[in-house]
Amino acid sequence: MTDSKTQPLERILFVATTTHVGGAEKVLSAIATHLHKKGVSVAVCSLKSIGPYGEQLESLGIPVQSFDIADDPGFRGLLSYLLSLPKLVRQIRLFRPQVVHAFLFRANLLARIAARLCRVSINISSIRIIENDRPFYFFLDGLTSSLVTQYLAVSERVKDVTCARSHIKAERIRVIRNGVDLSSFAGSTQSEADASLASQLGIGANSLVCGTMARLHRQKGVRYLIEAFVLLLADFPSLKLLIVGEGSERASLANRAVELGVCQSVLFAGHRNPPVRCLRLMNVFVLPSLYEGFPNTLLEAMAAHVPVVASDVGGVNELVRQDENGLLVPPGDPLALAEAVRSLLLNPDKAKHMATVAYDRIRKEFSLEGMLEEYDDLYEELLSKES
Repeated sequence: MTDSKTQPLERILFVATTTHVGGAEKVLSAIATHLHKKGVSVAVCSLKSIGPYGEQLESLGIPVQSFDIADDPGFRGLLSYLLSLPKLVRQIRLFRPQVVHAFLFRANLLARIAARLCRVSINISSIRIIENDRPFYFFLDGLTSSLVTQYLAVSERVKDVTCARSHIKAERIRVIRNGVDLSSFAGSTQSEADASLASQLGIGANSLVCGTMARLHRQKGVRYLIEAFVLLLADFPSLKLLIVGEGSERASLANRAVELGVCQSVLFAGHRNPPVRCLRLMNVFVLPSLYEGFPNTLLEAMAAHVPVVASDVGGVNELVRQDENGLLVPPGDPLALAEAVRSLLLNPDKAKHMATVAYDRIRKEFSLEGMLEEYDDLYEELLSKES
C-alpha cells in the first residue's frame, strides 16, 4: 500500500523500440493496460512503426506516438535512432511523466538520455535478452549506465551477463520475470474450433504435431527445428511441423523445407491470436532458440499443458527443470532436438506428466497477476525514494 507521504504514480511514459509482435512488446502492453485501468495516465512512444500491440493500446484510449524509424542494421541503424532523440525529448516535455520506462536496447539508450535532458528523475531500462552477437551494445550500455535510475532484467541469467559485460553492479539490477494470463488458457482439451483450425492447416485427425511459436528471426533457431524434423519423419511418417509466427526469415525457412523435401509436412501458420488454439494442436512444443531472455512462448506452451523441449539458453533453465517439467537441449543441435522430441512422442504418459508439473509451476510462480504486482511495487518503491 502506498504510504501517505509517497507521491502516487499518476503519469508514466513507456518507450519501446517496437510495438509489433514480440515478448517484450507483450509485457509492455500488459503493464500499460493494467496501469491505464487503475487510472494512471499512460502514454507510449514506439521508435518503429505502430504494430498490433500499439494498435491494441490505442483502442483502449492510450496514446501511442510512432517515430517510424527504418530498421537499418548495425551502426547505421543505431545512428538513425539517435537522430530521433529530439522527437523523444519533445514528447517527454509535452507529457511530463514521473517515470520513463523503456524496453529493448535502442529504446533504453534513447530514453535514458532524453529523460536526463528533460530532468525526469526516474527512468527504467528493461533488459529483455542477451545480445551475444552485438558486443558494442554492452559497451554503450555500460557507458551510459549512470543515467539509469533502475535496471530490470527478465531473468537471473540476463542479469548476470549484463553485470559481467556492461560492468554494472548487481544491486542496480532487479529481476522481474514474465508472467502469463492463465485465464486465456483455461481448459486443455481441443474444441470444435480447434479441430476446424487443424483441418484448415492440413493437420489430419490422426496426425502427430510438433511445433513452435516464434518471431521468424535467426535468433529463434527455427532452421535447426526443421532439420530435426527431417530426422523424426522416419519414425513418425504422419508427423507435422507447425510453425506459428511471422518474420524476415519466413521465405528462407520455407526454402529450407523444400531443399530437405519436407515442405508438404512443414506448415507455416503465420501469426495467430489467441495462441492457445495452435498450442492445443501440438503434441510437443519446441523452443529451438540460439539465445533468449525469458521466453513468453515457453510460458504459454506450459500454461496450455503442452510438453516442452527447449534450448538451454538465457533464462530458459530458470523455467524448465530437466526431466521434471520439460527437456533441455544444447542450442543449434538438430540431433539433440530430434532425440528429445522423439522421447516425448514415444512416451506420451511421461510427456503428459511433465506437462502437468509444468502447468502447476506456471500457476504458482509465473502468473500475469504476480508479474503486474511486482511492477506496481517497483514503481511505488522508486517514487517513495523521490518523496
